[in-house]
Amino acid sequence: MFCNACGAQNPPDARFCYKCGKPLGESGSAPAPPPPGAAPAAPKAEGPQNLTCKTCGAPLRPMGGDMVVTCEYCGSSVAMSSDGWKAIKTHSMLVPKVVDEQEALGACREWMDRGLLHHHLYEESKLIEGKLSMVPYWIVPVSAVTHYTYEDIAVQGAEIGGSIAAAALVGSLLGGGGRGRGGMFVAPVFMGGGGSARRAAELSGQYDYPVIAVQGLQSYQPKDYQFDLLSRIPFEKRRLPSGYPILNGDIGEEAAKYMARNFVVALQGDKAHKAHRMVQSLKTEVDVADGELLHVPIWYFTFDHKGDRTILLVDGAKMQVMNSVQ
Repeated sequence: MFCNACGAQNPPDARFCYKCGKPLGESGSAPAPPPPGAAPAAPKAEGPQNLTCKTCGAPLRPMGGDMVVTCEYCGSSVAMSSDGWKAIKTHSMLVPKVVDEQEALGACREWMDRGLLHHHLYEESKLIEGKLSMVPYWIVPVSAVTHYTYEDIAVQGAEIGGSIAAAALVGSLLGGGGRGRGGMFVAPVFMGGGGSARRAAELSGQYDYPVIAVQGLQSYQPKDYQFDLLSRIPFEKRRLPSGYPILNGDIGEEAAKYMARNFVVALQGDKAHKAHRMVQSLKTEVDVADGELLHVPIWYFTFDHKGDRTILLVDGAKMQVMNSVQ
């Protein structure tokens, strides 16, 4: 079947032209005449370039390395697995709260001018670029339990203080206070129990961990951020403003689960170190479940402040700065 609009050859059952995206009607079955001197069109190779949406029949055009492809027409998504291309069972989205750039910049102003040291930082910065995109994230449920030991500084200090006081008392009884005798008195220290300052602790956590599904955006990967998942709805392209790109992903679900596991292990370790000093023998057990694909409206704003550039990522559903990269 040939497209009447551009003349490209399409598979017989195609409903949309793979090249220009125009619908293929009955009139599209007649081949368009090739330009003078043109070589015969080579048959199109089988593979991902011939992938069509199982929901609406429109062509899916994955770029090299894409693992997650979203239909530009109906919003259905497919992912590459060990068995080939499969429809994603759970595909949801967050709806952007605002689509006006100036209104979205309000979140940046609030974040940049926070605190006395940053007063007027927003006003003194120049906006280089601002754009809104629907970015895919794998939301991976992760349960984690971390067991660790730590040195209880307060208990240890109290034990040392009590030991010194006891030694001073013994010294005064034996040597009259230990002063003016021409020599050095070494007070014995009683540590009381030897290892009684060491404590065991357990830290548990439940996460719906977001893993950005685009390799090129890994520098923007959130570390400890949660989207408003209660507000997510099934993906419906008609609910989105027109003109804003819906990004594909090149990170599959299995890779995202592996990454979520590592991110949570590191996050649990950070929380343990913040809770206690002198953390030792830290071990985290992690259980990872199947995830879902979530498209999130993300505003990217690039600012220049006296030659230093900063990129702010704003969660367009919460209108909250979620990450900054310099």
